[in-house]
Amino acid sequence: MPEKAEHPGRIVIVGGSVAGARTAQALRAEGFAGELIVVEPDTGEAYDRPPLSKAYLTGAWTREQIELIPGGWASIDVTVVQAWADSLDAQARRLTLSNGETLDYDRLVIATGLAPRRLLTTDGAPIGHVIGTAADADALRDRLKSGGSVVAIGGGFVAAEAASVARELGLSVTILERREHLLQRSLGTVVGAHISEMHRANGVDIRNNVTVESIERDGEGALLALSDGTRLQAETLIVGIGSEPNTAWLEGSTIKVDDGVVTDARFRALGGPGVYAVGDIARFYDVNSAKSRRVGHWTNATDQSNVVAHNLLNPDDPNGYREAPYFWSDQFGQKIQVAGHPEEDAHVDVLTLDGPVPRLVAVYTHGDDQDCGAVVTFGWPRGMAAARRLMHLEPKSAEMIEELEKLAAGARTPVPA
Repeated sequence: MPEKAEHPGRIVIVGGSVAGARTAQALRAEGFAGELIVVEPDTGEAYDRPPLSKAYLTGAWTREQIELIPGGWASIDVTVVQAWADSLDAQARRLTLSNGETLDYDRLVIATGLAPRRLLTTDGAPIGHVIGTAADADALRDRLKSGGSVVAIGGGFVAAEAASVARELGLSVTILERREHLLQRSLGTVVGAHISEMHRANGVDIRNNVTVESIERDGEGALLALSDGTRLQAETLIVGIGSEPNTAWLEGSTIKVDDGVVTDARFRALGGPGVYAVGDIARFYDVNSAKSRRVGHWTNATDQSNVVAHNLLNPDDPNGYREAPYFWSDQFGQKIQVAGHPEEDAHVDVLTLDGPVPRLVAVYTHGDDQDCGAVVTFGWPRGMAAARRLMHLEPKSAEMIEELEKLAAGARTPVPA
């Protein structure tokens, strides 16, 4: 067994959301007793981001209910510096902050995540509500209370979830999407069509195959000119047009950036000694697919954090990372759960499985070998738990369907661990 490496004296984590918080927790769990500093501009304790467009936006959950660390940062002896990272001298191992201070480090973890893209009005100023922080969600919740028409731009998860919340509040909701269906980019045409119909059945007006040509400010709302020649007034405008990695502060450094921070399979950043990247920001080398991959999902961030913490403290005895993609969405009271990679060109079977309660699932088949590439369940957490366990065994689609059929029918056939 390799001799245990001496732990660094000071570790700085840039970013205090799920990837940063989980990395800090994992470092303490791994026995790191040195100085641990988190650089995070947001105020208060670390909190979870996915609920911001779901239960937190509705007001069903409070800020305390989405906090990530029981007992807060102090419980794991973390010093939080409330600032933005401004620049990095990776060779000198020195971080410059937005408040003008500098921080030297022995090891650095980049966990700055993603920032929502903004829309600009004709005068070049940003407009509309994005959901990237708790403050963003608070502002949108307050605005929705005023009533009026809601327009959500974008057909991804944030726009769809926020539209669901607004509609459940009884508001008039329109979604503008440049593709044929909602979530088409993430889940493909077949499942995207099903989710679009779910929204329409709940009273959402979906304008597909349109883009926004121009936006003018109209009081607290907006007036939009669309590519189909129509104009639309929004008393509340929600912008859900994707996000971008927070890497601007790395410009001029030696860290390699390409739609995220490029890392090796151990999450060591290329171009910076002693620098790691984790979570949404990390474009890591996936040994299974033999290509670089950046995945912006909660479970990836938490799983990667454990690997990064171990490898940072045990460089001579590193752990590998095997991606197990999983994410979920809450829309109109239904939990939509996804395991695997639902590639847009996959063959998709949407099935209603017989049983005491009929269960709707979608199974994605990749390639000529009939491999199961992904599974989507609708309001069936137990089915998703079984699918996730079986996905580790790289099943064929027929095997996945057979196991889910048994479970839906009430059979107690165990899924292999």
